[in-house]
Amino acid sequence: MIPKNAIGIFDSGVGGLTIMKEVIKYLPNENVIYFGDTARLPYGDKSEEAVIRFTMESASFLIEKRIKLLIVACFTASSHALKILEQKLSIPVIGVIQSGVVELMAATKSKRVAILGTLSTIQSGVLQALIQNKESSFVIFPTACPLFVPLIEEELFDHPATRMIGEHYLKHLPEKNIDSALLACTHYPIIRPLIQEILGPHVALIEPARSCAIKTQTCLEQCDLLNRQKATPLYEFYASDNPEKFCRLAKFFFGSDINLKIEKK
Repeated sequence: MIPKNAIGIFDSGVGGLTIMKEVIKYLPNENVIYFGDTARLPYGDKSEEAVIRFTMESASFLIEKRIKLLIVACFTASSHALKILEQKLSIPVIGVIQSGVVELMAATKSKRVAILGTLSTIQSGVLQALIQNKESSFVIFPTACPLFVPLIEEELFDHPATRMIGEHYLKHLPEKNIDSALLACTHYPIIRPLIQEILGPHVALIEPARSCAIKTQTCLEQCDLLNRQKATPLYEFYASDNPEKFCRLAKFFFGSDINLKIEKK
């Protein structure tokens, strides 16, 4: 593998751009290729078999671009397919799950925590098992929020419907005395203010973006794959559908306009 080759980042939609933003901050010399599988979004209501198939196909697309490392920025894909990718690919693979768990466990003092994720992520039990295997005394409140992604994708960040749904999903948590909650979907940071308001200011909301970027940096250093060239890095963006919506949402997740290419599925 050549150090100047790009880092590949995959997500079911635009949420993984929050990961890319942090990767660029910590690794400013790296070329990055992003792929959002918007044609099959959301993954959170799909079967495990479908999620694995979609993930493998998306990874193959990025592998064809000769990436040197793959970041699976989708919690649902990481929950079901990360181990398969690690076994089948010859390049390093990094998922958001481990990064999220590490930050969540470091943030809590009471060991009473919530996991907010898609139905598929919560039902997989992967995050819960990771926490319990590290520290069995944790009390975990897994909470599926299946409509959050569609509402965010429709740009209804501040809509009354989003608030109503948020209160419906999360209203039981304030009485559970949690002090930390993992946003186990890369879309959820967009409605972080709403989630914070419902859960209360004392609850730390954990996102995996920063720790995922640091883990990527460490992995590239260990594999001697850091790009030390000082040339202007190249950023490529691909989506499988809905280019106009992707570009609009990218401003919220990435912070700037992007040049998008369409990869038909």
